[in-house]
Amino acid sequence: MSAHLTFALKHEGVELDFLSRLFEASGPEPLAKWSLEEPTGAYARRCGFLYEWLTNSILDGVGDAGGNYVDLLDASQYLAAKIPDKVRRWRINNNLPGTRAFCPMIGIEEQGPTDPVPLRTEIDNMVAQFGTETIERAVNWLTMKESKASFAIESEGKEQDRIRRLAQAMSAHCGRIESALTEEGMLMIQQAIMGNKLLGVKLGIRKSPVFVGHTNSTFEPVIDYLAPHHDQVPEMVEGLRAFELRTRGQNPLLRAAALSFGFVYIHPLGDGNGRLSRFLINDILRRDGFLPAPVILPVSAVISENAARRAAYDTALEHLSRPLMARMDALCNFSATVRNEDGVESNLHVTDWNQGLSTWRYADLTFQSEYLVEVIRHSILHGLKDEAVYLLRYDNACANLKEIIEGRDQDYATIIRSLVTNMKVSDKLRKMYPGVFSDENLATRIQRAVLKAFELLPGEDDEDQVVPRMDVVAR
Repeated sequence: MSAHLTFALKHEGVELDFLSRLFEASGPEPLAKWSLEEPTGAYARRCGFLYEWLTNSILDGVGDAGGNYVDLLDASQYLAAKIPDKVRRWRINNNLPGTRAFCPMIGIEEQGPTDPVPLRTEIDNMVAQFGTETIERAVNWLTMKESKASFAIESEGKEQDRIRRLAQAMSAHCGRIESALTEEGMLMIQQAIMGNKLLGVKLGIRKSPVFVGHTNSTFEPVIDYLAPHHDQVPEMVEGLRAFELRTRGQNPLLRAAALSFGFVYIHPLGDGNGRLSRFLINDILRRDGFLPAPVILPVSAVISENAARRAAYDTALEHLSRPLMARMDALCNFSATVRNEDGVESNLHVTDWNQGLSTWRYADLTFQSEYLVEVIRHSILHGLKDEAVYLLRYDNACANLKEIIEGRDQDYATIIRSLVTNMKVSDKLRKMYPGVFSDENLATRIQRAVLKAFELLPGEDDEDQVVPRMDVVAR
């Protein structure tokens, strides 16, 4: 066993989920024997520490180890704690990012580019290029767009009050409250998101089972993801909070990914988990100094941008849920309805919750973090920048129109929206403003003024130059 574990730690890394299940099956004897045979061996010490840490027990008959202190994790390979705990017994620097109750792992080596500096430089360049006022206007629009998209991800989104509440919560609380991961912080944000008119929703930490699923063709429930037992939730949330504290100063993009996906997998609330998990992305990026106030990234809008991106988000979630449910599905059944401590009634019964415990506690979020880093990158380079470009061109179009015709701001907005969408004066626009568009010369001047502002026409000095059309969202 010692040879296999040495090889695994050398070449395959630290997989806490696997090690937890392995140690449960092996018992303490092989680890105790190895520790006594190699009291100064770096891999024996790492495994001895991990056995005691994962099983919350002590290896009998094994004394304190010798040798120099060694880091448990290679910080060049994993997102690790910034300041490790020195463990005298094993002469180990424990730089695991979380706690025994919850310690998600993110591998760094196998990821693509995760350096936050170039992306932060892009944001600073945008502020310099477009100005603070334009960026703030872009953020105001994107915050509402982000809220609407967040509901769309969950197949909701037509209730305008709900969209406004989430947008207001993003603006009011993102990076501003003491912590979004305390019970008080989660309750504050959940209340802001959910509002006061609640039907069958219990606020705060749940005390009942919860799952994400759908109904099959015979109207039977199918579990796509089973969240951990509610008795485990408080200590897992405490572990998530410890993760946030222990990794401060590390890569903000990876921290945001771990905290967002970690939250959604714990599913600590009765409702609002998905929205709050996506709130955490902007919240952590703001707290870590990556996002300057008031910038909000439209991550939900990017996720729900098209079918391919929506499928990629589902794939990221399923990277953990599919193998988990392969083990847990046979242990789940729906039978007698039970009223839980929080008053929520449920007919879900699980015969052995412990079968999923190591996966819930020690989720490998490398795949998910790689996905989210790309979402963040796209939301900066396209979402935020495209909106700022749109506003700048919109302002230029308004200025051009004011040189030609008198009108109200809403009339200018209607004309601009129609021309950018249709690339010509539509019949509908002619009917709306017959006094303007009945004059063909005037109509041509207006059309040219708007389309040129959006760089949808050749330049005045070079009639043969074709300017590529930008992908604008007319609104």
